[in-house]
Amino acid sequence: MGKVKIITDTACDLTLDFLKEKGIRVVPMTINFSDHSYEDGINLSRDEFYKLLAASAKLPTTAQPNPGVFIKEIKEVTDQGDEAIVITISTGMSGTYDSALMARDQLAKKEQVSVFDSRTASLGQGLLVIKAQEMADAGLEKKEIVKELIKIRSRLYSVFTLDTLEYLEKGGRVSKVQAVVGEILKVKPILHVNKEGQIIAGEKVRGRRRAIKRILDIMAEDGRELFKQLITIGHSRCQEEAENFAAEIKRLYGVKDIVIGELSSTVGTHTGPGCLVVFFQGETAFGS
Repeated sequence: MGKVKIITDTACDLTLDFLKEKGIRVVPMTINFSDHSYEDGINLSRDEFYKLLAASAKLPTTAQPNPGVFIKEIKEVTDQGDEAIVITISTGMSGTYDSALMARDQLAKKEQVSVFDSRTASLGQGLLVIKAQEMADAGLEKKEIVKELIKIRSRLYSVFTLDTLEYLEKGGRVSKVQAVVGEILKVKPILHVNKEGQIIAGEKVRGRRRAIKRILDIMAEDGRELFKQLITIGHSRCQEEAENFAAEIKRLYGVKDIVIGELSSTVGTHTGPGCLVVFFQGETAFGS
């Protein structure tokens, strides 16, 4: 058997340049505005997306890749005698995992393919992709990599805050009254991804600084030897804030390995600008 190749989707929020450099294959999600559809990261950059989002009265929709796109990527791997691990956005947020499973089941060499539900998104999914590629580069077999990914996933925390409730209101996740009151009172929600891979509301904090401070406290309370971990941070249009947040994590917890990335259109559609999210490992996953 040949090497293990990693395939993911653009919801992982790792840049296309990074994925190409590492030899990781990527399948684009689709973003549908009222007058046009785009392939995330392919013909729609982050800059272009956030401009369109700000100008759009109606929230765009997202769609998972069809099985045929996955079949193409997987076949190119298996036809070379290699194995594939496909790491997708959470089934609690998208049908992408099911699409990848359908693709695998249509292939003659399906035993050479594992499809893995990240049960998260953005740089949490990206963290799993990075770890999988590191293990593949080290020569681990497919089943060994999947076993280790399951361990990481079982301890993975996804914690984030938003600068505005506008996009949750547009998406029907909070009422207009809640959004207006939240803006007046400067309420900043702290949200989590639970062990089923679904976004759930946590605390409500007055003010952005207090929300970020609370996330740092959650890391201290629930993190497991943070100084030994790869920590990933995602943001939407707040690069400087994300960098300051990373510096504070390094100062407080001695973390050396942090990857920062901007939310792509797949995830940014639902958060809007001003989202700040961190992914780290605890003793057990949130809600366990």
